[in-house]
Amino acid sequence: MNDDITMGDLPTLDTAVFEQVIDHGPIEDRLALARQLCALIIDPQTSMADRRAVMPVLARLACDRDRLVREILHSTLAQADCLSADVVFSMVADDDDLAVGFVAANPSINCSIQCAILTVGDAQRCVAVASREDVSAAAVKKIVYDGLEASAIALLRNKAVRLGAGYCRKLYNRFHDQPKLCTALMDAPYLPPEIALVHNQRTAEELRRSARLQGWVADFKSDDYISDNEELTALRILADVNDDRLRDLVALMSARNMLTTSLLLRAGINGHLPFFEWALAYLANVSMRRVRMATARSSERSAMTVLRRAGIPEDTHALFLAICMVSSATGAAGKKADQDAFGRALVEVTMTRTAALDADQRQRVIQLLSQFAQGRTRTLVNRLNDGYARVA
Repeated sequence: MNDDITMGDLPTLDTAVFEQVIDHGPIEDRLALARQLCALIIDPQTSMADRRAVMPVLARLACDRDRLVREILHSTLAQADCLSADVVFSMVADDDDLAVGFVAANPSINCSIQCAILTVGDAQRCVAVASREDVSAAAVKKIVYDGLEASAIALLRNKAVRLGAGYCRKLYNRFHDQPKLCTALMDAPYLPPEIALVHNQRTAEELRRSARLQGWVADFKSDDYISDNEELTALRILADVNDDRLRDLVALMSARNMLTTSLLLRAGINGHLPFFEWALAYLANVSMRRVRMATARSSERSAMTVLRRAGIPEDTHALFLAICMVSSATGAAGKKADQDAFGRALVEVTMTRTAALDADQRQRVIQLLSQFAQGRTRTLVNRLNDGYARVA
């Protein structure tokens, strides 16, 4: 049986001497021992048997009463990947300024140790685990489901981690009333757009409640300002979403009463045509092919059918029809159009189409354009509006 044991499996060190130094040696001897054992551990020529033999001694040194001894271990073994669990936990339990950096980077801190730290560790150590480049899948799950807010924020800011949609929803459901975490979550490049839309709506509702309590709505028209920002943010969220996702998002927005006439007008006027089309199709309960008859082929009959079935107010029909005409004329149907170019074309078509309308109807169209257009288009509409006012 002994023939099966090689010399590499047997320790060559007498650790009893080391124990004597720890028990009875002065600080100088313990410092020297710490340096020697650390050098032994990180030496690639050291056998596994010798490393295993000195681990109990290292664990005791990691708890030494003199900080100088412990500092040697932290500075020398920061990147050691062969430390035993006893040594690791002893170093993790050290003073914060020594332990936190060790937790954040030491490769010996494996999946099980990461989870143990998240279970019993304080906020600083949990944040250190969440910040690791090699944070384990089990540790990520634990942070998402049970972790502190601070560790969840660190996880969201960890560039080595990309959370799935389910984890993002879980974090939002747990911490949707915590501004710092919500900010970190909204900044995540992988955030599902439905979460961003829901948070945008909740934020706007909270601002409206605050405005009502403070009496701002009547004095400063803050409700209009909040609504404008809510809709502009929603369009930014939706800007790069593909058609397959848009269909589901439009359904969600409808269920949460987000599909307002003002949002559709804002989308159409500013060239957000994919969302504009999907929203009309959903509200009218018609196929995208039917909507494209209006936006790509400029069929006024199809457009009026869609608008009526979608419940779009009649006083906005003229502007909706103009959006469809410009979409068809410029070949922008189904695409994200250039905001300024689409806006200029829309103003030209609108001014032509409304020439035969009575003054009130014409003013209503100009008012809607001025309210929902952005950038240069709004400037152009306001100049036209001022011109009409002077003539009147």
